[in-house]
Amino acid sequence: MSQQRPDDRPNRLSTGLVAQWRSRLGSQIGARAPDPPFQRCGVDGMADYNPLVELSADEPDEFGAMMYARTLSKVTTYCALHTPLRLERTSELVRDRPYENLVVLVSSLRGHTTVRQGTRDFAYLPGQLVFVNFAVPYSHYCDSVTDPMGLIIPIDLLGRQRHTAERARRPVASHTLLSRAAAGFVTRFAVDTAISVAPAPPLDTELAAVDLITAALAELNFESYRLEDNALFVHEAAMDLIERHHRDPEFSPDVIAEELHLSRRQVYRNFEKAGESVAGLIAARRVETAREMLALDPDLSIGEVAVAAGFPTVATFRNRFRSHYGVGPREFRKLVEEGGVDPDPIPGDGDR
Repeated sequence: MSQQRPDDRPNRLSTGLVAQWRSRLGSQIGARAPDPPFQRCGVDGMADYNPLVELSADEPDEFGAMMYARTLSKVTTYCALHTPLRLERTSELVRDRPYENLVVLVSSLRGHTTVRQGTRDFAYLPGQLVFVNFAVPYSHYCDSVTDPMGLIIPIDLLGRQRHTAERARRPVASHTLLSRAAAGFVTRFAVDTAISVAPAPPLDTELAAVDLITAALAELNFESYRLEDNALFVHEAAMDLIERHHRDPEFSPDVIAEELHLSRRQVYRNFEKAGESVAGLIAARRVETAREMLALDPDLSIGEVAVAAGFPTVATFRNRFRSHYGVGPREFRKLVEEGGVDPDPIPGDGDR
C-alpha cells in the first residue's frame, strides 16, 4: 500500500512542527500543553509503539511519535503526532491479542490516510471521520506527518450499530451535517480530555458522545436515526454551521433552526443548558474572523473588514469588537503594527 509522499508535506518531526502542534493543542484548552507522556523514536521506538499492531516505515531511523492519552469511564481519548507509517493488525494478532474496540479519529494536517479492511482501500482527507475496527484485521497507511485525534470506544457500546463497525464500509460522507458535527466533536472532545488536567467529563457526556458516533455509523447504513433530542448533536451541528456561515450577514439563529429542522426555541434550549447564547457565539466568531483580518491585512479598511466578517454595519462591528477585546478595531490594528500586542485575542474581555 506504499504511496509516494508529495514533497510539500513533512515526513519528520522537526522541533518547529512539534512546537506548532503543542501550541495548537494548548490554544484549544486555553493553557500550555504539558510535555507528552508518550514519545517514541527511531527503530527502537517502532518496536515499542503498540503491541496490538505491526508497524513499519520507509525511513525507520526517522520514525517519531508522541501522544497525549486519557482513559475515561467508558472511552479513551488521545491526540497524537507521528511521521509517515504503516500499521497492520494481522489475523494472528486479532486471534492472539483480541481488542474489541473501535477507533474513531480525525486529522487536521495535510496528507492522506488510507485504511484497508477486507479487500477495499478507503482514502480519508483531513477533517473526515476515520473508523478503524481493532476487532478485525486491517492495515493503515499515512503518507506524511499527521496528527490524529480521536476516541477509542468499546464495540459493545455501539448497540445495534456494532455490525456496521464490523464491516468494511465507505467512510461517512464528509458533506453531511451529521458527519461534520461528529468530526468537529471528536476533535474538540479529544483535545479537551486528553490534554487538559481538568476533571473528567460526567458519564452522561461520554455516552452522548458514543450516541453521536453511533448515529454517524447508522448513516453508513442509510438508516433514519432520530437526534432531535440529542443536545450534543444540536450543539456540534450548530457550531459547524456557525463556522461555515458566520461571514454571511444574513446568517442567524433562525437559519440554524431551519437547517436542523428544529424550532428556534429548541435550538436555544439546547444552548441554554450549557450557559451559552447562539447569537453570542455567532457574534464572537465574526469578531474572531475580523481580528485575524485586521492583524494580517493592513490594506483592508475597517468597513471592508466588517463586511467580510459578516457584520451588518460598521457600528455593530466596532461595538462588538470593543466589547470582546477591550479596544476598538483601529486601536487594535495600531497596537499590532507597533508590536504592542500579540495578534492573538486580548485576554480578559471576551465574556463581557
